[in-house]
Amino acid sequence: MTEFSESSGASANVFRPYAEPVGRNSGALADLNPLDGLRRLNTSDVESLRVPVSLDMRSLADIELSMDELDTTQAALELAKFAGFRFLTTLVANPFNVAQTLLQVQHLPLAVREERTPASDGTPDPDDPAYYEYLRARHTGRTTRVVRATTDHSGYVDGRPGYELGALDSGKLSVVRKLIGHPTEGALSVFKGAFTQWTYDMLHLLLQPTLEGALNEALGVYDGSGDAVTGALTLVASVVAVGWALSPLELVRTRLVVQAASPIHRKYRGVIHTLRTVAREEGGLRSLYFSPFHLIPTLVKHTLDAVFRGLGANAINVITNVDAYEHPNMFACCELLWRTLSAVVMLPIDTVRTRLQAQPRYTQKEVEFRTCVPLARPYTGMANCLWRVVAEEGRGVKQMRAGASNVGHYGLRGLYPGLSVQVMANFLVFGLGFIGADDDSAF
Repeated sequence: MTEFSESSGASANVFRPYAEPVGRNSGALADLNPLDGLRRLNTSDVESLRVPVSLDMRSLADIELSMDELDTTQAALELAKFAGFRFLTTLVANPFNVAQTLLQVQHLPLAVREERTPASDGTPDPDDPAYYEYLRARHTGRTTRVVRATTDHSGYVDGRPGYELGALDSGKLSVVRKLIGHPTEGALSVFKGAFTQWTYDMLHLLLQPTLEGALNEALGVYDGSGDAVTGALTLVASVVAVGWALSPLELVRTRLVVQAASPIHRKYRGVIHTLRTVAREEGGLRSLYFSPFHLIPTLVKHTLDAVFRGLGANAINVITNVDAYEHPNMFACCELLWRTLSAVVMLPIDTVRTRLQAQPRYTQKEVEFRTCVPLARPYTGMANCLWRVVAEEGRGVKQMRAGASNVGHYGLRGLYPGLSVQVMANFLVFGLGFIGADDDSAF
């Protein structure tokens, strides 16, 4: 142990035995330590160098309030940027969404029949009341002036109204070109329903996570008392509840897309006007929310949508026991199969639901709903719509044009408009994922 002298031990700090007292050898200490000269400064000079830091509680409260305002302003700016970016992406994708909706709701047999109606030789149809005038004129020997319609080189006339498109092929690009080239539709028609779709997406993004978090907090998922099944159920419940609450906006978007764009024939003039008109003519919002005609397709669609979109990774892990980190390539292949299965299952349900939304169920009709594509006779429900599409629209446009009748040609073709495009998009995402994985492994 190191021994210290009595003089040093009496005056030194116990924890700093080699330190000299402040008052001893101050000149030498000043020479050894240049900063020690600050001790000889005037007290007023030292005080003048200090920054006043004495704050009362009111000043602290003002600082906290300003920080909160800064955080709120920053969050509002970020939300505005995200909303603007989301609106731009909605505008870019909207032409293809409009084409998909028109392909889903058009009644192909009626579209083909109206597109190519055989031109007659002047003899009215026996079911036409003018046929009896024609027979009376022939019996009396008088001649009648027959107005002949303009025909094409094949001897066919166009029997559809001027605001309707012809029979649409399965290609979305061809539908977009027809819309832009149509005299009463035009380039702006490809953006029909864009604002409604953006409003629906933003509200869904804000409400669904909030409701899911509240359910998880109430059921103890966050603190560990809940299990994975409870978390999955809260996800499905939140998606279904928010989708059901926002379902009138989906109906509004469908009506705005399907209606004729001509100002003479246009029935709805915007989101609010459409909601008011539908509520006034079709039994109010209660009918939209609780009528089985709309309620059953909405619940089925959003439930399956939550399963396929929100629980895909968990389902793949449970069914195939493939981990995304240990076997990323195998997991990517499973994701491709899962997305393809989702398209095969969801597209018919979405087609049926879109057709039901496009069909007004009047309790009192004020103005006729004229559409840019022909719609089928009114459906009675989801099952009736599904069966009639299979029984009436089992063939494609070219086959219907070549054949005289579509009776007896059952098929699923009418339930899957645009399926090939979705499958190609899934393969594209799959390929881009592999390219990104290769780039990451290179570093």
